[in-house]
Amino acid sequence: MEIGRPCSRLLRRLEQLNNLSGEDRQRIAELPLTVINVGSNHQVARPGDVPSRCTLVLGGFLCSSKLVNGARRQITSFFVPGDIADLHALQMPSFDHGLSALGPAVLAFLPHSAFSRVLDASPGLARAFWRESLIQAAIYREWVVNLGRREAIARVAHVVCELTLRLQAVELARDFCFSMPWTQMDLADACGISNVHANRVVQELRRLGLVEWDARQIRIRNWSALVRLADFSDEYLQFPAGLKDGLTTSQHSTPPSTAPAEPDHIY
Repeated sequence: MEIGRPCSRLLRRLEQLNNLSGEDRQRIAELPLTVINVGSNHQVARPGDVPSRCTLVLGGFLCSSKLVNGARRQITSFFVPGDIADLHALQMPSFDHGLSALGPAVLAFLPHSAFSRVLDASPGLARAFWRESLIQAAIYREWVVNLGRREAIARVAHVVCELTLRLQAVELARDFCFSMPWTQMDLADACGISNVHANRVVQELRRLGLVEWDARQIRIRNWSALVRLADFSDEYLQFPAGLKDGLTTSQHSTPPSTAPAEPDHIY
């Protein structure tokens, strides 16, 4: 995977919401990272683990999840390149959820000790990462609303809208198209529906001409209609006005694809 400088997307994300000094940017660039490649479904953390490091996503995706009755999984968030997936672990004594890879991923581990020294040395960075933790909490709250009050098709559309903007913000969803290595089960577990229901929802989104969706790639065909269906507002993501305008103004509605629908076993 081409990921550029290890901290480039993290820095990009931080600078969207914070005025970082040159010294602070250098501190981020010099963080002692251990970079590894992991395979699909690799378990980064399990409930009860006592963390000593944070996990920065460089390439690919992670998801957090919890098990209900020891068997049924609920995905509670996705993490994209540039995210620190366990920022809370700096202050929490142990994990209360699991953290795993969706498809192959490139990760960087940052020791808590080194990270804490950087934050202690820079009030600006301490504020920036505190803001990051608050935005992650806002995403969790939005997922609670999504699962609790929206119909299945709106749940799926909302997750797609969120991922589109978060990936655009780190230049990974140009032209409203992005790769996402999730399975039908992953989608179902993120939206609190059955595999069969997830299949039907994706087929309906295709039929409506809102998306092109195959096993690994999603292209938004009608952003404004998808937003309406999802009852989606990006306020909780806290994008600055200039960036937010750039994310959405280039998207135009296009007619539904005339290609034949993918077979049901893909989605």
